[in-house]
Amino acid sequence: MIRFAVGLCLVLLAQVCDAADDFEPRVCASAVEYAGPPLHAGVATEVFAAIAPELQGELDPALAARLSDAVDWILKNTPAPGITAAVGIPGKGIWSTSRGLALVEPPTPLQENAYFHWASAGKAFTAAVVMQLIEEGKLGYGDPLAKWFPKFPNAGAITIDHLLTHTNGIFSFNADLQFHKQRGYQSPEKCLAVAERHGCVSCPGERWYYSNTGYVLLARIIEEVEARPFHEVVTGRIIQRLKLAQTIAMAPKRPPASLATGHVNRKPDADFEPTTPFGAGNIAASAHDMVVFWHAYLTGKLLSKPAVEQAFARLYPMFDAGTFYGRGVMLYEFPSKEGQTSIWLGHSGGTPGLKSVIAYDINSKTCVAVAINGNVSAEAAANKLLTEVKDVRSAR
Repeated sequence: MIRFAVGLCLVLLAQVCDAADDFEPRVCASAVEYAGPPLHAGVATEVFAAIAPELQGELDPALAARLSDAVDWILKNTPAPGITAAVGIPGKGIWSTSRGLALVEPPTPLQENAYFHWASAGKAFTAAVVMQLIEEGKLGYGDPLAKWFPKFPNAGAITIDHLLTHTNGIFSFNADLQFHKQRGYQSPEKCLAVAERHGCVSCPGERWYYSNTGYVLLARIIEEVEARPFHEVVTGRIIQRLKLAQTIAMAPKRPPASLATGHVNRKPDADFEPTTPFGAGNIAASAHDMVVFWHAYLTGKLLSKPAVEQAFARLYPMFDAGTFYGRGVMLYEFPSKEGQTSIWLGHSGGTPGLKSVIAYDINSKTCVAVAINGNVSAEAAANKLLTEVKDVRSAR
């Protein structure tokens, strides 16, 4: 099984917290040229054209049985308390399951309608709404942040596109040493105040830096444009539009009652508070719905196909080798066991107590979604499920 970094948010935290209090804020009158490592080539149009437009029905029973066995293996051989997983093969069908424990102490099995927090994978929802507003002429990629937050550091130079791609240079609020120690819900206003106090770590456009603050700002901008709460906008524009029966855009301090609790070392995470991220990740859902969402996104059911392609056109190297970031989306590139290069299009999420990923595997033309309410690599679990798909296909 391919070894992925366990939780992109944790890696980010380790990188930034060490320098949280000792960097000199950058004051920039304008954006600058990108000065980071080389970009990844954009995803070809043919990749999206090859995705079958429909995702209905059930997968072949033999494949479904193998996928079910793989999930049992994950629960038995890793510290994962519970898991929601789904595999969708466009044009063939979808399989999904949620099993294990919602809470270890006391042992509480997952309810039939259990929700998992998808953390930063929810950024794909936020980005999709922003791009919808751009297509409707209500926003522009080049709109300056100063239009809504004139006093924010470097606001005149930072654009909507910089916020979408994490090239804005804005300090990520969760990297603040004192903020990280605080428990319970933290408001968007407090998150933004923390980032504003620190200033910017780089000029906009200069380099890639994962900033949860940027997506909190995007959510606030969405609220200003649409004149209603962020979670209501996401619900109307995506969840209801796709008829996602087991997906919630969480309102502040209002997680669903059947939400699986995050765990650290098989112990309930005392800091588990899923609504603080706001636009940086407020989605609670089943894996089934996440696969439906991701297939709809890639096939142009939420955005125009050119907008989808442009989201993957300029891909910045992330903190892990083989991972790249576009407009609210990620590209993963790694060697497969067949000696080929596997490429996924998707987005990961993670906190100390949970891990998640949604992805489309270009080689097998398969969508996969996994969320685990523990510190177990969702990417490795997703790869195990995709291996079952490939093995069944190669045997035929």
